[in-house]
Amino acid sequence: MKQTPGSMISFKRPDGQEIQGYLAKPQKLEGAPAIVVIQEWWGLNDQIRGVADRYAQAGYIALVPDLFRGKTTVEEAEANHLLTELDFGDAAGQDIRGAVQYLKTQSERVAVTGYCMGGALTLLALSNIPEVS
Repeated sequence: MKQTPGSMISFKRPDGQEIQGYLAKPQKLEGAPAIVVIQEWWGLNDQIRGVADRYAQAGYIALVPDLFRGKTTVEEAEANHLLTELDFGDAAGQDIRGAVQYLKTQSERVAVTGYCMGGALTLLALSNIPEVS
């Protein structure tokens, strides 16, 4: 069965600001676990959307918060610039926590995972977000 691709949504951070993210849902929503997928330094691109889609195919509700606010790149120098501009504390404490809180409205169990830069943010999030299952 072909999985329908996810879509961009808006959700709130704990401080009330809105942020965008890519949400991919499984065929069976009832009882599905959820996962926040944290992007690499390239931004919220097709590759990380594909990762979220694969989690959805495996039965998870997957949300990728847009930490770079719509910016993506394929250039290493620009990716490094986007990374150095990112406030890791704000990203973990607000953007990622907001994503976890959003998913908690849809699932009892919410995990966090990330790749490359997202791996470091995952560790920061796990030690600072009490809502993570």
